[in-house]
Amino acid sequence: MTRAPLLILIAATITAVPPVGPADAQQAEQVTVPFTDPGRPGMVRVSAVNGTITVRAADRRDVLIENRPRGERRGQPATRAGLKRLQPVGGFEAVEEKNQMVISTNANEDVELLVTVPTKTNLKVAGTNGGPVTIEGVDGEIEVENTNNSIVLSNVSGSVVAHSTNGDVKATLTRATAGKPMAFASFNGNVDVTLPASLKATFKLRSDMGEIYTDFDLQLKTDTATSQNGRRENGQFKIEVNRSLSGALNGGGAEVELRTFNGNIFLRKGSQ
Repeated sequence: MTRAPLLILIAATITAVPPVGPADAQQAEQVTVPFTDPGRPGMVRVSAVNGTITVRAADRRDVLIENRPRGERRGQPATRAGLKRLQPVGGFEAVEEKNQMVISTNANEDVELLVTVPTKTNLKVAGTNGGPVTIEGVDGEIEVENTNNSIVLSNVSGSVVAHSTNGDVKATLTRATAGKPMAFASFNGNVDVTLPASLKATFKLRSDMGEIYTDFDLQLKTDTATSQNGRRENGQFKIEVNRSLSGALNGGGAEVELRTFNGNIFLRKGSQ
């Protein structure tokens, strides 16, 4: 008999609770969501328009989701005319099917979302107008984007694609998947990446308005890309010349790109 796929849908909300205080940790919402097949790595997608996102790895086979209010909302006093403002914990939704889990918060909720996943988990994480996105200790394929704040990846393994528009990107990898391309980019921020010393990779480095620093011994060369747009209606003829640095590490390998427009690049050598 064929077993129907497991579908889990959880929508979590809490009624009004007092603003920030000692009891907040007790008022936080926690739920546990199982995978259909906990014996193999799952994919977890996390998104929040407002608020912070933290994803941590632990020795577990399911996913623990916790959210808390981020504190005082801007422009809203905790008390008014002797009355105390009540602040609800924001809601979220979690859907699991065939080892694919999607976790999302309500668009107008300003929350602190903490997700604890098995160590071997693939991630896709997206933030928009809230705080930083932090990922700690996860081993897998990691894709992360944060529009208006920073990205911090601590002691992760596997492969990473990370992009921030208005924030720094900082990443420390203890192990990188051989032959897997990676990219770390910001428009208005620094890109600071630490990679294992034994990594075989070909780097592409570019900072339009900043500097590039590294303690790796790279065989560097300057790449020049020319874009010719032809003659315009006003008679102008436009040619763009873009310059970046490339270099092979330990004989070369998959491409690893570090790029920023308004910031510096720091490429650091790890311990392995």
